[in-house]
Amino acid sequence: MAQKELEIQLDPIRGQVMNISRMLPTGAKYYTIESKDVDKTFEERKNQILTNPTSPELIFNRSPRVIVVMDHSVVSQSFKTDMEGNKVVVFNEGAADQAQATIVAGGANFGIASDEAMKDALRGQLRIFADGIKICTKANALNNSELERTIAERDRLNGIIDSIKSAISSNKKKVEEYQAVVNKFKPEIDLGAGPVSVNVGAE
Repeated sequence: MAQKELEIQLDPIRGQVMNISRMLPTGAKYYTIESKDVDKTFEERKNQILTNPTSPELIFNRSPRVIVVMDHSVVSQSFKTDMEGNKVVVFNEGAADQAQATIVAGGANFGIASDEAMKDALRGQLRIFADGIKICTKANALNNSELERTIAERDRLNGIIDSIKSAISSNKKKVEEYQAVVNKFKPEIDLGAGPVSVNVGAE
């Protein structure tokens, strides 16, 4: 498509393009988020346990997760039309962190850390955020919720651990008591199992 045609098609959304240029000028940053499992081996261990019903191993339903915010420097930005005819802004075209977002005419939500946009991002869709403070604050609110759940699970596990330790201690005490009873009734002199000789002298 010729540049002139693209400029004409962009005219109805020129105000939104200018908004994006102000929000994410070259030299600034844009942000993306990603949900990551803390336990890197969780899925592998889970699959091994599920394929072995007699396994004595314990496992959670899922690994604890963290929400990571990644920042990207805006080296370049350009406005184009994608294959589906949507107007898009492309950041860092040709670079490893190239990203693009659809421009909505008259839209004011580009780059806003809305709950819906964050949900989309955590489902694996590319969402670009402009406000580093808001996206980090919301990401850490989710991280704090995950931390609270993990701490609660840790405390529950600590109670289970204490119960197991108590059972071990109780069983050891029973062994000690049993051994004490055996020692109490054990003869002090072991007569052995061999023949006994008795010498009787003349009176």
